[in-house]
Amino acid sequence: MEVLSTIFDWITLALKAADLLPDFSSPRGIFCTIAWLSTVISLVMLVLSIFSDFGGEGMDVADGDTGSFSVRALVGFALGLGWGGFIAIQSGAGVGLSIMVGLMLGAIMFFIVAGIMRAIYSLKADGSLNYSSLVGMTGTVYVTIPPHGEPGGQVQVAHPSQMITMPAVQEGDTPLPAMTRIEVVAATTYQLVVRPISSTSTSK
Repeated sequence: MEVLSTIFDWITLALKAADLLPDFSSPRGIFCTIAWLSTVISLVMLVLSIFSDFGGEGMDVADGDTGSFSVRALVGFALGLGWGGFIAIQSGAGVGLSIMVGLMLGAIMFFIVAGIMRAIYSLKADGSLNYSSLVGMTGTVYVTIPPHGEPGGQVQVAHPSQMITMPAVQEGDTPLPAMTRIEVVAATTYQLVVRPISSTSTSK
């Protein structure tokens, strides 16, 4: 505890020497408080987003698809407001001008972060596969599919966006060996239900 207390005292002295000590007794101190709080929150969110799924869709306040009003965007606004206003007032600007600078920088940060989140969610949406779209597509058996719906088989289907290899079952009475041409008749996230394509169907 004594070591922690010493470290805290050093940090306090360093912040005070750099005139970066937050307080609520002046506009400068309020801007500084907002800046440090938003900085700490953004760092915590960064760490949590790296080591867990926290900070994904669950953190979105209003628009889960684009993240335009996510907590990240609001923290970005607070970062711009706090540091923008603090730097302005430290440079000799009046309180009113410092508030305007902080608001403008906060708005810029908000839209930058919202734009990044929109791009991330867009990429995520583009990268997710709608498995129902596989129904009706054709492919080949990759690993022999046992009969009567027994698991263990795999197929490859050439989806327009990618080559997909998935577990597959079939309702026929005989196994479907590798390289057998198949058609997908049903699809879930976990497996496909397929049927063999006869040579007659193929010729048609």
